[in-house]
Amino acid sequence: MKKQLPFFILFFVLPVIAMLAWWGLFSSASLKVGISPAYDYVYLDAEGPYSKLSSKQNEVLFYMKQQKIAHGAEISIVLTDPRTTSYKALLARTGYIVQSGVQVKAPLKLGRVAPQKVATAQIKAHPLLAYGKTYSVLLDYCKTHSMQLMLPTVEIYDQSVLRVEMPLEKKVGDKD
Repeated sequence: MKKQLPFFILFFVLPVIAMLAWWGLFSSASLKVGISPAYDYVYLDAEGPYSKLSSKQNEVLFYMKQQKIAHGAEISIVLTDPRTTSYKALLARTGYIVQSGVQVKAPLKLGRVAPQKVATAQIKAHPLLAYGKTYSVLLDYCKTHSMQLMLPTVEIYDQSVLRVEMPLEKKVGDKD
């Protein structure tokens, strides 16, 4: 057994650790406060578990290709908090960032996020790890500032980097 231990470490343990590091297991999310840019996006409404958003994004991509619409990064607008809402009642908009002025046909919808003051958590990691780490940083920020998570959050995933923007000011007409 002692003769096999170095081979086990070399050919199993080290590759597993390298893969987990590549996925971002050892990465930390950064946090900054600032003004977000405006985003124009094409989306479909999603209801139910947030784990199913990727299939809805694939549906958006299918319709965008049919309509020959160029796209940028993936975007999701999270409208309900999974900590306080039944998973069947979770609501989001999911799709892709597009150039302003794009015309869409049903079933696609066009949305816009105006510039606003936000707390932005960002990490380069695999999505399985990234969402938990970014929201953990935002929740820590909320706790230190005696506030609750403010919705809707804007999630942008581009080239293995997840950026989650939480608004810091309520807009006129926002519900509590």
